[in-house]
Amino acid sequence: MGGEQRRFIRITSRLTAIVKIVKTGKIKRALTRDVSAGGICVVTEEILEPGTALEVELKLPDREAPVRFLGEVAWSRPIGPTPKSYENPTEETGVKFISIDPNDRTLLMQYAKLNAPPKS
Repeated sequence: MGGEQRRFIRITSRLTAIVKIVKTGKIKRALTRDVSAGGICVVTEEILEPGTALEVELKLPDREAPVRFLGEVAWSRPIGPTPKSYENPTEETGVKFISIDPNDRTLLMQYAKLNAPPKS
């Protein structure tokens, strides 16, 4: 992340994610921390190397079919204590969209905006 400025507004949103590492086929479960028009931040149990290609499925509670996209790890770093509902995660990872259907991107952003926690 360094000196890079965010190009998209991030919206706090907790969604279940299935993350598949393209190169190895290894599948991980994760939870989103936030979403934006350019990508997502997920909380995982291990670091994912920047540049790693991922196939991601996000389950929206009000939609039967998941949102699917091809992404790439932009950054990954350790995090501090997390809420109990996150179970054992120790890392957060930024995933940028490489290929996502425009309709899925719109659905994801609409869901996140409608379900974002109130600003204090």
